[in-house]
Amino acid sequence: MKTLITCTLFLIAAQCLVTGTSSADDIIVPESWAGIWETTTTEMDCETFEVISVSTTLDTLCAGDTMNPENPDPDAPELVCTGTITDDTIHFECSLTMDILPGCSVTFSFVSDGTRNGDNSSGVTIQTTTYTGAGCFFPDTCTRTESTSVRIGVDPGCGQTPVDSHTWGTLKSSYR
Repeated sequence: MKTLITCTLFLIAAQCLVTGTSSADDIIVPESWAGIWETTTTEMDCETFEVISVSTTLDTLCAGDTMNPENPDPDAPELVCTGTITDDTIHFECSLTMDILPGCSVTFSFVSDGTRNGDNSSGVTIQTTTYTGAGCFFPDTCTRTESTSVRIGVDPGCGQTPVDSHTWGTLKSSYR
């Protein structure tokens, strides 16, 4: 089964991160978050609050799933995450650093916080991208993603085909 908790809620992640492995201890989706969620996200610039994109996605969360999937690629950069999820709150912090050019490395950092009240949840994720080294010529960036989710189905059909075949990554990228 896919591993998506952070997603529908306040995805941590990283369409731009390439593929990474997670080093966090397993953070398990509690029963209270299980279901089919419709999530609307608004991504904006941290400084100007100019809207970059707005999207709506569906995702399925299953009780017992873990938020940190293992990546079979041993050469992938390591995504280091810590976090907690309770019946009512979620908090994650993740970072990944990799060399992109000689003398230049990039660090992607994510901090996600959110709450759940019954069949509704909301959250904010701040993603910063920082370039380090004499060989870097890219500007640092920061995006803020605000999300609201509504559980539209209580039977997530766990063990069956997910609502969206790219759910974990799609939702993660929505909440970076």
